[in-house]
Amino acid sequence: MIPPSNRLLRLPGAVAKIYREPWRAHTEKAALQRLSEAGIRAPSVLAGGSVRGRRLLILRRLHGTAPGSGEEALRRVIPYLHRVHHITGPGFGRLFNPVAAGWGDYLRERLVSYQAALTRHGFHEAAATAEALASAPPPEPDAPRLLHNDPEPGNFLFGPAGTAGLDWELAIYGHPSLDYARAAHAFAVHPVQLSRLLTDHGIPHSEETLAAYRSVHLLGRLMSAVTATPPDHVAAQRHARDLITKTT
Repeated sequence: MIPPSNRLLRLPGAVAKIYREPWRAHTEKAALQRLSEAGIRAPSVLAGGSVRGRRLLILRRLHGTAPGSGEEALRRVIPYLHRVHHITGPGFGRLFNPVAAGWGDYLRERLVSYQAALTRHGFHEAAATAEALASAPPPEPDAPRLLHNDPEPGNFLFGPAGTAGLDWELAIYGHPSLDYARAAHAFAVHPVQLSRLLTDHGIPHSEETLAAYRSVHLLGRLMSAVTATPPDHVAAQRHARDLITKTT
């Protein structure tokens, strides 16, 4: 049985992170190595191992202030993500094994799994959205680019040394617009505001592509809510409602 969550043990100057699934540890370790090579602020790996059959990493603890939500917080996170997106990989997918040759192939596989799960749980309108996106995925990026892939406010720290990113266990190589769309939703920033922030930072983007990735993000959140044990019905209804809400 997969444990319900990771476990964190606070140590002097460090955090011991015990992962619910081994691939999460492998992904985070690979991401932190790439970030270290690029000089981007994130926890460093001090040691690794296992405890009672679960993978373990000892991570250096960073200090700072959680950003909260809102436009001003996202304005400070966007340039950090933009630096991350300059890191490229050999293929698309999880960092420890990026085997997909094309982003569309990787994304299509995810969307087909969302469609199947949502159909089983009676979310037929959302399943139809997943099917449509799988049939016509957004454009390919120019290269497989490192994405945080879970840019929630709690996964960043603001401090004198700059912004730091935490919790890289879901990192993938993919299209930067997915990170920006996820971040906008997590920071409660409207897509129109997101487009303006990206323009202010000189980051090329397409509003149509951002809208598609907003749907991809919400479909993933909805799928997670309905397949959780027990299902999170409140979150599922919220994500289903957000999915059909106009963003312009």
